[in-house]
Amino acid sequence: MQLLYGFSNCTDKKYNELMSGKNISILRPDQKYHGLLIKGLAANGAHVKCFSGLPINRALTKKVFIREKDETENGVYYHYINTVNLPVFRRFCIFFGSFFGTLKAKKRDDTYIVCDCLNIANAYGMMLAGKIKKIPIITIVTDIPDMMSQGGIARRINNRFFRSVDGFILLTEQMNARINQKNKPYIVLEGHVDSSLAPADDTEKVELKDGTRQIVYAGSIKKIYGIKNLVEGFILANLDNCELHIYGSGDYAEELKAISGQYSSVKYMGVCDNAEVVKAEQSASLLVNPRPTAPEYTKYSFPSKNMEYMISGTPLLTTRLPGMPEEYYPYVYLLEDETPLGISDVLREIFSRSFEERNEFGAKAREFVLQNKSNTVQAKKIIGFLESELKR
Repeated sequence: MQLLYGFSNCTDKKYNELMSGKNISILRPDQKYHGLLIKGLAANGAHVKCFSGLPINRALTKKVFIREKDETENGVYYHYINTVNLPVFRRFCIFFGSFFGTLKAKKRDDTYIVCDCLNIANAYGMMLAGKIKKIPIITIVTDIPDMMSQGGIARRINNRFFRSVDGFILLTEQMNARINQKNKPYIVLEGHVDSSLAPADDTEKVELKDGTRQIVYAGSIKKIYGIKNLVEGFILANLDNCELHIYGSGDYAEELKAISGQYSSVKYMGVCDNAEVVKAEQSASLLVNPRPTAPEYTKYSFPSKNMEYMISGTPLLTTRLPGMPEEYYPYVYLLEDETPLGISDVLREIFSRSFEERNEFGAKAREFVLQNKSNTVQAKKIIGFLESELKR
């Protein structure tokens, strides 16, 4: 199978070069998502050729003309579209670059186009070329464009694009009713994990070293994501030999710094390198995602953080997010009452259990995502979807 893949990402090597010296320690979610998925597709025997406008803007470089040599990494070919690094011109360059690049690509009987709908200039160019060459096209939807800050023209372009593609890869089941107005074939894949993140079975938890149990939250620390309730609930629980470690940045940072100065068990770790965060997750006693379930957007999202948490082997406490399938329920602790009092109650209940019980629970969660949600497993599902639903 040959896949023409459109997005705005690059090889890991190129990404590190572009971000070098830019004080960016957190890997862009789309770079991680697409990078892992492409590796999974290649591992399943697909020949992948990527078309990318590169993750560059005026904030990263003042260079006006962007021209990078094509690369090959892990058997995947990356074609970087030449662009003019000015807002409107850049989009036109990406559109025409992806259009003509797709037209020039050699077509085989088993050729398909896969593109990221959030990079609409790239996706639209590939879609139009695919129509001309009669190549089936599917789009990956990791977020609803209508729910992002868009004007009327952009919304109409996206809606027309959705009506024109042949199928969808969706993050949640609820997305289908919102964007798939013509009932095209679709597959729901919440995301994927990298099996290389799995720790060894003998990973030693912090509580076994010095008696201190660490609860870890890593991600955006905006109040809308429930982080304020988490902190207040932890303080209210008043657990012995327990600390709350919070990684990330957001509008709650200053208040959190003040709280950490008042309560020694609350520690704000700031923004740290991804490798350091992963290590903290693996050695923690509990990982928490307190994201509220009431906002509408939660129906159309599945936090990649939950999967990273689960593969760490550390138990996860999460809210019952509408976009989370029920198959996850046996492998996570569920937070039903999202108030500080509800959080304090569930924390006390979890830590009333023995370390062995909690450790075994985390190990089962890790096994579940490795067997069912790894990038190679999810990529295999995509290949099967293409062959069974879109083969012409």
